[in-house]
Amino acid sequence: MIDIYPAIDIYNGKAVFLENGKIEKINVYGDPIYYALKFIEYFKFIHIIDLNGAIENKRKNRDIIKKIIDETGALVQVGGGLRTIDDIIDVYDLGAYSAIVGTSVDLNINRNITLSIDVYKNRVASNGWLNLTDIDYVSFYKMLKNRFSRFIYTSIGSDGKNHVNLPKRFWDDDYFIYAGGVSSIKDVINASKNGFSGIIIGKALYENKIDFGDLKCLQKEL
Repeated sequence: MIDIYPAIDIYNGKAVFLENGKIEKINVYGDPIYYALKFIEYFKFIHIIDLNGAIENKRKNRDIIKKIIDETGALVQVGGGLRTIDDIIDVYDLGAYSAIVGTSVDLNINRNITLSIDVYKNRVASNGWLNLTDIDYVSFYKMLKNRFSRFIYTSIGSDGKNHVNLPKRFWDDDYFIYAGGVSSIKDVINASKNGFSGIIIGKALYENKIDFGDLKCLQKEL
């Protein structure tokens, strides 16, 4: 079984998609609460990123995220601009299932935190994908694997490109979620075969490239 995480990226109060994380390549889909209620009819998890927080370091969508959590009852993982302990605690105060961090924060907090490993050409990106480090993703994981048990592997180059770039398994028994370019049922099957515990799907759901019912049935079979 693989867990499905429908993605809701929120920018200035709207559900959007940014190709490769670039604000100049934005598609606006509309009311994020509408999509959250639609997704929860089929899936128990939701993946939410506050893009204002990720790009501008200003978390402008807090009230919308809280409303989604309250109205859906979903297990919601939330990221975007979580750069301090106070930011992370605030996300849990909203009712989040897991807080997503993208860099190594001094986390002296006993919570269900998810580390996002955002990868471009085998190197880890930071600061909302704006900066590319010199660290390869395997080394990054090995440095931090003892501090986290949940991870997201994001293939930045695949994002919005309708093709996945699944890495060979490099992790131990941790809970790993794949993100980037998922556009078909086959992608979900391949991610499961590669050992991923979950998969994030955004654009393909908004543009009806994957049938929600088929995806729900597949999830039970894998």
